[in-house]
Amino acid sequence: MDFEKAAKLFETLENASSRLEMTSLLAEFFEKTPESEIPWLIYLLQGQLGPSYESINVGMGENYIEESIAKISGYPRKEVNATYKKLGDLGLVAQELISKKKQRALFSEKLSLKKVFANLLKIAKASGRGSQELKIKLLAELLNSASPLEAKFITRVPMERLRLGVGDPTFMDAFAINLISNFEKFLPKEFKQVEKQLKEKKEEKRKEELARKAKMRIRELIEEKYNIKPDLGFIAELLKKKGLKGLDDVKIEPGIPIRPTLAERLPSAKEIVKKLGKCAVEAKYDGFRIQIHKKGDKIRIFSRKMEEMTPMFPEVVEGIKKQVRAKDAIIEGEALAFNEQSEEFQPFQVTIQRKRKYEIKKMAEEFPLKLFVFDVMYLEGKNVMGESFKERRKILDGLIAKGDAIELTKSITTDNPEEIDEFFEENVEKGLEGIIAKDLNASYIAGARKFAWIKLKRSYKGELTDSVDVAIIGYFKGKGKRTKFGLGALLTAIYNKKSDSFQSIAKIGTGMKEDDLTELEKILSKIQSKGKPARVECEIKPDFWVLPKYVIEVIADEITKSPMHTAAREKEAGLALRFPRMIKLRSDKTPEQATTAKEVVSMFKAQKHVKAE
Repeated sequence: MDFEKAAKLFETLENASSRLEMTSLLAEFFEKTPESEIPWLIYLLQGQLGPSYESINVGMGENYIEESIAKISGYPRKEVNATYKKLGDLGLVAQELISKKKQRALFSEKLSLKKVFANLLKIAKASGRGSQELKIKLLAELLNSASPLEAKFITRVPMERLRLGVGDPTFMDAFAINLISNFEKFLPKEFKQVEKQLKEKKEEKRKEELARKAKMRIRELIEEKYNIKPDLGFIAELLKKKGLKGLDDVKIEPGIPIRPTLAERLPSAKEIVKKLGKCAVEAKYDGFRIQIHKKGDKIRIFSRKMEEMTPMFPEVVEGIKKQVRAKDAIIEGEALAFNEQSEEFQPFQVTIQRKRKYEIKKMAEEFPLKLFVFDVMYLEGKNVMGESFKERRKILDGLIAKGDAIELTKSITTDNPEEIDEFFEENVEKGLEGIIAKDLNASYIAGARKFAWIKLKRSYKGELTDSVDVAIIGYFKGKGKRTKFGLGALLTAIYNKKSDSFQSIAKIGTGMKEDDLTELEKILSKIQSKGKPARVECEIKPDFWVLPKYVIEVIADEITKSPMHTAAREKEAGLALRFPRMIKLRSDKTPEQATTAKEVVSMFKAQKHVKAE
């Protein structure tokens, strides 16, 4: 495939005004893409060179990209840099300067998708002496043959700023559209049931409804497999080769992260017992939720964002080797900084300092981590996610040997709300977040938020019953004392899973220290969007829109109805946070892991309703 076609798709997606338009564009393009090339296309659309868990980073700084542009365009570095300061996007710089370049290339070729992907991958893998020169040469080679439009997107990949705003659910919807014709062939029983339900409808309406239901079911099946192998390039290739039958080849395996199961929330122990009856109640730790994969002597550790973090946690790796009684296993737990002398758990702000690539040994000595294991998904070649939680806990009891680095989470089993409250207070006094209650009979449901797990946090009593994680969708310039920071307030949103959209819920200007303002302006200025991103639903216009990428945790006095915000909107009113305050940046969460519209509605119903202002 000519890369020119892909670049035109990228441009159209960047200017798309709705998610529906994006889905339709992708479905049409995927249909025409050869099976051998579709993984490359998917990864580039994601702004990556492979699945997230492989952490393939191109690793080119702005200076080297500027040098590549200068080398090909004939403009001096000084002018390239000046254009960058004016436009704020090296992709636009490459597009502009290559459109009027001063020198003709001695040799150029029509760029293919394969060539572009191969060169970018070589750049990512280049290391050691002379690697920076090689990276500049490889990027310049692509830019030499690129049209201005192609140059725009080629340049953005090394900077990890493709700015297309396409979410993984949108890709899955596009796959499902192209597989509707597979429904009858691969799921004949389900097809007949649906057809029977629609028998009375008119022919045109029946076909339309059948296609809608087929798409929904196919989408569910794709997501189930994506939850145990979050690699859309791999899944897309299988679907192109074998249709829905290809999903049978997707299985759980050590070394490939599973999307974590998520907890619902309820406001009290009484509500928990009413919902679950007798349940396991565990301490809720405020640290890094991590997934550990052991395959013989090979250990890999993944964050909840499915980023590999193995090198950052050497003491956890050693603990796994010494304390896990299995050759192959996938387990899950919470790692947090622990003061051995005072036997105190450190707050999240201390634990987060361990997430770094440098001075790891020094940080491990200063803030040693302890791992509290709470689940197992795979053991010695067997997928155990389908076992009940009660059975999985038994497996864990026999799997983890005694030692200093790893413990099982503290747990009680009860149907008494008073016992739960007592256990809750006991954990809060130790500096923990609260508790998580778990259905004893529930399986592990990857990537889903169900009432199998219910969290009760220390809830900042007297205020909103829990903190809320929101995605930043825009920001406002600073005024007064905040003028110098370039940022005064944030526009934030919750995530609506059903529509794969981000719906505004609050403008936040409090809870941010000077360091926070500086850091936020620095990271947000790099992901500015020239218009409202396609997946954002918002009627408030910030000074700068940004692509949903960063998540912050906030507390508020309550949730109220608001005509200004779109969160869980019904008729003319959405929901909003009243007097929101930022607690911290949640660098361990993706925007799709923000609090959902469904959760906000539940929280709103659970609190004492007050009349909206």
